[in-house]
Amino acid sequence: KVCCPNHIPKEPGLHFNCRTSNVQEARLFNTIKSAGTDHQAREVPLDISLMACMTDAIGLKKHSQLILLQMMLASAVLCGNVLIWPTEGSHWLNVKVIIQELVARDHNVTVVVSSASPYVNPNHTASRVKYEIFQVPFGQNHVNNLIEDIMRVWMYEKQYLNTWQFYKRFSEVALRLNDYNRHLCNAVLKNSDLMRKLHRNKFDVLLSDPVNICGDLVALKLGIPFVYSLRFTPASTVERHCGKIPTPPSYVPATLSEFSDTMSLTQRLENILSYIVQDAAFQSIWGEWDTYYSNVL
Repeated sequence: KVCCPNHIPKEPGLHFNCRTSNVQEARLFNTIKSAGTDHQAREVPLDISLMACMTDAIGLKKHSQLILLQMMLASAVLCGNVLIWPTEGSHWLNVKVIIQELVARDHNVTVVVSSASPYVNPNHTASRVKYEIFQVPFGQNHVNNLIEDIMRVWMYEKQYLNTWQFYKRFSEVALRLNDYNRHLCNAVLKNSDLMRKLHRNKFDVLLSDPVNICGDLVALKLGIPFVYSLRFTPASTVERHCGKIPTPPSYVPATLSEFSDTMSLTQRLENILSYIVQDAAFQSIWGEWDTYYSNVL
């Protein structure tokens, strides 16, 4: 409906097509230039209802554009249900950063933690992380002593031992770590009540550090995918054999070799030997897990 009164002259190119307003009729005289050739000014009455109608139309257009812009920028966001397999020491610090970011993005995070964990604090009330605690046949002192022995061999004893003595000593500590991991695996995988509870929670993914074995095995039992977050392993064993990263020993130094990427001929030969020894050591230690995985699956 055209809301322009009949007494308002229709100028060329001037069109109004808006609904009439209920604003009380009033007259406002504006001086506009005539379209004629005489350039004389004349007074034309303009309804306030017309001005209000035009203002409403402009405002509606701006709001429509804003809503359209918001719809274009909007995207679907889904929060996940994430299960964390436990780890200790510096490896826990690495996983902890990821957990904090997941919580900040409003994902649901549940950490499976042993009763002897010295690093994971399930009683932290300010945290939005959920914890599932399982019992193990040792205390925090056992875990602390194991971590201290690993660091002592690596950081202090290594400089006083030759290559063979060092790897022999390191293998002894690694066997203790292997036994520790076996207790963790048994405490979870053989706990039918805990496994049923984890299955009912319908987790979307499991996050694990492969240094603590069985994270992938728990994910397979729950029927969910798993993601590894890893700092490093000695001689990049896991990275090379599982991640398939290229590590030519003539250019890439083994983790425990303490060489740089610029090596002399003698250092390159020693680096190759370091890869061979560490591969053999970890194959003998981790090789027994093949039978364990087969029995569980």
